[in-house]
Amino acid sequence: MKVVFIIILVFSYSFNVLACSCDIPKPAIEFYASDYVFEGEVISKIYAKDSLTYTVKFKVLKHYKFGDEPEFISYTFPAEGEFPGHFTSCDWSVDFGERWLVYSNLYNGKQSFSFYCSNSKPINEHYGIRKSEQKVLDNGNKLELENYRFINHEAKPITDVDSILSAYNSKDLNLESKTFAPFWIDVDKEGNLTSVNLSPRENREMEVVDTIYGLNIRKNQYSKPRNEFESVALEIAKKVKKWDTYVFHGKQVRYRTFLTFILDENSKIVLYN
Repeated sequence: MKVVFIIILVFSYSFNVLACSCDIPKPAIEFYASDYVFEGEVISKIYAKDSLTYTVKFKVLKHYKFGDEPEFISYTFPAEGEFPGHFTSCDWSVDFGERWLVYSNLYNGKQSFSFYCSNSKPINEHYGIRKSEQKVLDNGNKLELENYRFINHEAKPITDVDSILSAYNSKDLNLESKTFAPFWIDVDKEGNLTSVNLSPRENREMEVVDTIYGLNIRKNQYSKPRNEFESVALEIAKKVKKWDTYVFHGKQVRYRTFLTFILDENSKIVLYN
């Protein structure tokens, strides 16, 4: 019998894992990033002598993530608000007898999970595993991040954009003022531009890679420029051919980022940051 006993001593409700104002990751991404993904039943709940924390022990009923598969896993959490006398809108707890779906990951050197900011949840009449999530759980070990394109808002061009803009701004383009041109930029794993188009003004159809993981994004398709400035800006965007590479959960992946050019008060084309 393999036993994993994990202690997480947390005395502050500002602990990041418990922050409740955040986005829940897609189940496929959280599965990929987790050390353990399992369904388990809480078979004990024991409070510390000072009542500031409690430890729950799970009997694992089903492991979804390949790798180490302990039969029992224990976690320690802050006690419910009535014990230390501090309540927050982010309070949550794990109780004896409950059945949970847990996405467990390393935090500050210890395994942890949370009800907030996570797909971890009790399995009961209020919460359950959706069919779409069950498909992810059943196929999560086959996920290959390299097959997908991810959104990267932090990407920076390596190409010298200023020199390109300088060449265009030296011409008498006579462009209309107070306008801007936003672009979708698709980049391969090596940081090479593969596609650039004006941001669509209507919904685009999805680029379907699969029907399991929920990681498909909209197609980057041609949008006709509506004015001369957008036409010139598109020419410029196509010349920005080299970009940062993007490492996502340890894998170098393809990505989509965004770029906007504006015409300033001096009728000069500038990159909007």
